[in-house]
Amino acid sequence: MGGLLRLAFAVGAVLALLAGIAELALRSAGVKPNAARAPSNVVPDGWTGFRLRPGVSGQEAFVTNDLGMHSPRSYSTVPAPGVLRVAVLGSSVVYGLNLPFADTIPSAMERVLVEAGRPSEVLNFGTHAFSIVNVSALMQAYVHQLRPDVVVVVVDLQVGQPVWPPLRPEEQPTERGVAMLDGWRALRARGASRSALFGVLDDPRPARRWLRRTTGLALHPHPGLAPLDRGARSREEVPDPAGAPVATPSEGIDAYERRRERELIAPLSAMATFAAATSSALYVVTPYGPYFQLTEDELAGMNVHHFIEDAARLHGDARAALAAEVVLLTRAVQRVAEGSPVRVIDMLEASRRSSLRSSPHFTRDGVHLTPEGNAALGRIIAQRILDDLDERPAGGS
Repeated sequence: MGGLLRLAFAVGAVLALLAGIAELALRSAGVKPNAARAPSNVVPDGWTGFRLRPGVSGQEAFVTNDLGMHSPRSYSTVPAPGVLRVAVLGSSVVYGLNLPFADTIPSAMERVLVEAGRPSEVLNFGTHAFSIVNVSALMQAYVHQLRPDVVVVVVDLQVGQPVWPPLRPEEQPTERGVAMLDGWRALRARGASRSALFGVLDDPRPARRWLRRTTGLALHPHPGLAPLDRGARSREEVPDPAGAPVATPSEGIDAYERRRERELIAPLSAMATFAAATSSALYVVTPYGPYFQLTEDELAGMNVHHFIEDAARLHGDARAALAAEVVLLTRAVQRVAEGSPVRVIDMLEASRRSSLRSSPHFTRDGVHLTPEGNAALGRIIAQRILDDLDERPAGGS
C-alpha cells in the first residue's frame, strides 16, 4: 500500500510539474486565461421553455427577484386589500433592455396609476426573446398564481413570432442560451478564468489559431466548435429556428398571412379564455414603432430583419414586408377581441405617424423603446385601465 501511495504521489508531482511548465509556456507565448463565464440570465423551464433566472443581483438592469421577475422587490401571492395588481407580459421591450427599473413600461404605469389615486403594484414579467407562445404559457402556469386584477400583454415584433416547441422530446433543444455544465466541463470552465492551460482545454480555438499562424499547419476546425469571432448572437437577436414559422416556396402572401394569423390567434385566444376564467381583465397592446415612415438607411440599421425574412421574401421588399407584418399583428389581435372581453390598445395609427427622425420614443434597433417611449406607452396603458375602472358600475368586478 505504501508503495502505491508513493507511486501515486510521484505521478501527481510529475503531472503538476508538467502542468506548471505548460502554464508558464502558454503565458510566455501570450495566452491568457479566458474571461469567466457568467451564469446565463435564463434557466430552463418545463412549462414556458425558459424563464429569467431568479435572484440575480448586481447591476440594476439585470436584477431579478426571487420569483424571476425584473423587479427590485418580491410580491406576496395575494395582493393587499384595496391594491390594484397589474401584470405586464412581453419580451425585452417590457423588461426594459439595459434600463433602470424606473424607466420601464411597468414602472411608468405604476406611477400613473398611483398618481391618479389608485393604490397599485405593476409586476414586470417581461422576458428576453419571449414569443406569444412563451407569454401564453407563462400566464397560464405562473402569472395567475399572483392573482392579478389586470393582465397586459405587449405584442411587439418579437412576441409576434410564435416559436413552438419540438413535437418529439428527443428533439428538445439543449441550449436556448442555457448550457448546464457539470463534472469535468464545469471544472474546465471555472479553471479557464484563472489558468491559461485550463483556458486552452476549455476552448482550444485561440491556441489552434496561434499554431496555424506560427507553424503554418493546416489544422482543421475543432469539431463542435464554431469558428472564432463568429459566435452566435443572443437569443434576443436571433430567434430559435426550431418550431419557428417558415414560408414554403409555394406559399403565397395570402396563405402566409392566414397561417401567421392562426399561429398568433391560437395562444392569444387561450389567454383570453384563461383570463376570463380567472376574472382578470386582459389588455393587449399592438406593436408600436417607426415602421412606416423610414428611410433605407434607417431600415438597414434596424434589428428587425430576422422577424420579416419570410414576409420580405414573399413581398420582395423589406419595407413593404415590415409594414405588412405590423398590420398583420394588429389584425390578429383585433380578431381575438371580436366577441371576447379582450381590450385592445391599438397603436397602429400612432406607428403610422411616427418615425425615427420625428420621435424620441424609439431606439435605432427598431424594436425597443427609449425611456421617453416607455413612459409614453406606460401612460397610455395606465390611462386606459383607469378609464375602464371609472366606467365600471358600482359594486362591479
